[in-house]
Amino acid sequence: MPFVEITTREKLSDAVRAELAETLLVTMMNLEIGHPTDHAREIGWIWFHTLPGTSWSVGGRFDDTYIKGRKMGCARIIAPEGILSRELQSQALAEVTKNLRDAMGAEDDDDTSGIFAIYEEVPAGHWANGGKILALGELLATMEAV
Repeated sequence: MPFVEITTREKLSDAVRAELAETLLVTMMNLEIGHPTDHAREIGWIWFHTLPGTSWSVGGRFDDTYIKGRKMGCARIIAPEGILSRELQSQALAEVTKNLRDAMGAEDDDDTSGIFAIYEEVPAGHWANGGKILALGELLATMEAV
């Protein structure tokens, strides 16, 4: 049940966002439960935001002084605490960063230092669906249902 929030400085086309949404969803479902399921897709959400240069300061400036030609983006993965081991969290961060880099069309010489990924765990008891707090086991059972 991946929730991934993508924020970029440049607008991504509808086609790029659609492809990236599918790629991110499948990447996260593979890591969380081993494969995509329709039930996991029902609660797998990807949000896209664009913040133009006039709203995105880098180095305290709104011009390109510190951007230096880099693609700028942030992926925030929101997941229930304990759904991924530290190793899988690392893998998720690396794969989501690569997916975002590719979708943004970063050039080979772009060192990706303008692309951040954050893995945020929601503590047990702080995750609800339809107003009902879900234990991790319940959530996994829902996601794995075929």
